[in-house]
Amino acid sequence: MCEEVQATMQKHTQGLRHSKEELNRLNQAIQRLTAEVNSAKSQPCELDRAREPLVLQEESASDSAQGKLAWLEAALQRAKQDMARQLREYQELMIVKLGLDFEIATYRKLLEDEESRLGLGFGAGSFTLGSGLGSASGLANLLPPRAGSGALDTSAPGGGCALCGSPGCFGGFGCSGARRC
Repeated sequence: MCEEVQATMQKHTQGLRHSKEELNRLNQAIQRLTAEVNSAKSQPCELDRAREPLVLQEESASDSAQGKLAWLEAALQRAKQDMARQLREYQELMIVKLGLDFEIATYRKLLEDEESRLGLGFGAGSFTLGSGLGSASGLANLLPPRAGSGALDTSAPGGGCALCGSPGCFGGFGCSGARRC
């Protein structure tokens, strides 16, 4: 029995030694971790100090981006206003063009009606100066009014069309010139 007690005691003594060794290792690990924690606690201050220039850079970059954004938005507004102005001008020009197209169509219809009434039979490109009425002055009564009367003058100084210069053309009334105006 004594031997059994001694064997049990030795087992317990060895277990106790292992436990003490384990406790020593754990105490060393705790001390090491405590040192690391203290070191880590001091690092955020260092990180904050290192981060301050970055924060300032970010703020200046943000301010710069905000400035660029404001400039681009202002440029966009100016472009929109310019486009709106150009659209209004274009619409005004289209109104003038439509008015002129209507006036040209009216004179063309009047000329065709007058040709038909007089039985002249002027077709597109079939009229030449001196034919039909005996002189170009008789035809002048059929053409739209000359400059100074408020209408477009399409005749050239030497007779014919001011647009293409052809003597057989009268500005869209049977052009025989190269432009077919």
